[in-house]
Amino acid sequence: MCRIGVSAGLQPRAGCRFRFEITPGQFCEGQYVIVERPGRLVFTWGWTDPGFALPPGTSRVEVTLTPSEDARQTRLRLVHTGLAGDLGLLHDDGWSRFLARLTAAVAGEGPAAYPEEQPGERLTTLHRQHGSKTTDETGGRRGR
Repeated sequence: MCRIGVSAGLQPRAGCRFRFEITPGQFCEGQYVIVERPGRLVFTWGWTDPGFALPPGTSRVEVTLTPSEDARQTRLRLVHTGLAGDLGLLHDDGWSRFLARLTAAVAGEGPAAYPEEQPGERLTTLHRQHGSKTTDETGGRRGR
């Protein structure tokens, strides 16, 4: 099974809120802004932990699904804006990991193990891997 979070409360309708427990004790929350089935979803995003300095509703995610020309594949584009510095690095990593899990599930393969690191621990790991303490401040994910 492919999932995001250890628990979730979802009502995918414009104006409704969602809440994910990404790892034990770490919650992200937001509100659906646009729900256009089957091809577009826009929602706000943030963390309940004040240590992230990204309260719920302060960043925005847009997901678009576009069928390929032969209709055998679908292109998923995810753009996350409103992230600065380390938040861009952390969310880029998180979205990449969860989208890889989705890709594996769609292909009928077992997804990679669910990430169990706390976000702060993961950020430390990313700093070591990238040899830096900050990321560029372009405002977020540019596309996938």
